[in-house]
Amino acid sequence: MGTEPNIRITGGNVNAPIAMGTHARATVNTFGSPATEQLLDQLDRLLGEHETTVDEPAKARRDAADLRRELAEPEPDKSRILDALKRLSLRAAEVSVIVEVIGKIRDLWA
Repeated sequence: MGTEPNIRITGGNVNAPIAMGTHARATVNTFGSPATEQLLDQLDRLLGEHETTVDEPAKARRDAADLRRELAEPEPDKSRILDALKRLSLRAAEVSVIVEVIGKIRDLWA
């Protein structure tokens, strides 16, 4: 074998990212996953349940809708997602269950 990087796969299918070469990187985004959808649904539900406690509830719902739209993109913009999560965290700081869900969504980006 030479010095060229290579990968040899035999015996079946590969259902995972593969990257090779100098500075190669492979990632998997699970934002369309059922778990993510459940967290977003839970966030929407909690924002409604705690509307009187959330600071600027209409803007919080708009941030949640922006978050859902961005996560549905083929290539979500990490900075837009993190900005929306930051705004939501500030607006819902008094409601620990909402902050917990926001943290779980943020963990997907860590």
